[in-house]
Amino acid sequence: MDLPMFYNEEDEWKKVMLMYDSALKEVYTKIEILNNEFKLNHQYNPIEHITSRLKSPQSIAKKIRHNGRELTVENIVKYINDVAGIRIICSFTSDIYRIADLIAKQSDVQVLKVKDYITCPKPNGYTSYHMIVSVPIFLSNRMVNTKVEIQIRTIAMDFWASLEHKIYYKFEGNAPERIRKELKECADVVAFLDHKMLTLNEEIRTYSHEDELQQYKEILSESFQNMIKDSYGTVVDDDNQVENEQILNDNMNQPVEDKKNDSTTDNLEENFQRNIDNIINKSTIQTKNDNSQTEKEGHAIYEAEEQAAIGKEKASKETEKENKTKKNDKKSEGRHIKFFGFR
Repeated sequence: MDLPMFYNEEDEWKKVMLMYDSALKEVYTKIEILNNEFKLNHQYNPIEHITSRLKSPQSIAKKIRHNGRELTVENIVKYINDVAGIRIICSFTSDIYRIADLIAKQSDVQVLKVKDYITCPKPNGYTSYHMIVSVPIFLSNRMVNTKVEIQIRTIAMDFWASLEHKIYYKFEGNAPERIRKELKECADVVAFLDHKMLTLNEEIRTYSHEDELQQYKEILSESFQNMIKDSYGTVVDDDNQVENEQILNDNMNQPVEDKKNDSTTDNLEENFQRNIDNIINKSTIQTKNDNSQTEKEGHAIYEAEEQAAIGKEKASKETEKENKTKKNDKKSEGRHIKFFGFR
């Protein structure tokens, strides 16, 4: 492609990275919203944690050259699909497909490509679910659909992939045959572990009676949210406010000569003022009632505290009298003992 002389590849690269960074934030926010919704509304949250990254220039250059292409900004945008990447870690394999489906259903998300390495693992044993999606990025003068790669894995899959990556990095991608075989066996163990944990989780759920109650609560909540969903994106004006604003607008637009002789306007102004006075009077009456109620409650508290103090004083006197009586009885008993000659 012939470019004009003022073309600066470094500046264009910065603009490209702005697009990928913006797309990464868009997709991350969508997933974070799903995560927060699961935490709030559902008994079970399938998302363990979320990570995101922009591919480093070194990794991009290595990958484009590995594919046998020239290192240009155009080739990077055209052929590298994982410049912006997000990884979602789940508890069970069933959660992976659930989350993928929720992302794909969003109206402004376009699924460009899917690679299901769970049903068809790589030869080395790697398992994960990859989606390449595009989201619209709105700039000051245009909208650009920008792609992001989403990887969805279980905890066990992520554990194996992380260790496998570190091992291969040490051998620069040429690990000995024995180590590759051991890694493949570990991958099979991980797959078995995921299946076993999923089966165990489903069995545990059959013993839980809280699911039915939770489902009922979610149905009620969904019905209520459907009822108010239109109000989230609309503004509802009070009738009086609309009427008063219309009056003020009419007065502002009316010529000065008409205002002097227009009795209708005067009546409307009087009604407007009357409405304001009524609101102020109601507010004043309510304030007085609240103050009166507060004063009554204060008197009641004071009387209760006074009665408690009197009762406490009375109880103290009775206790003192009782102690004095016991003391006198002990003295009398001592005199009797002494009288009978006991020491």
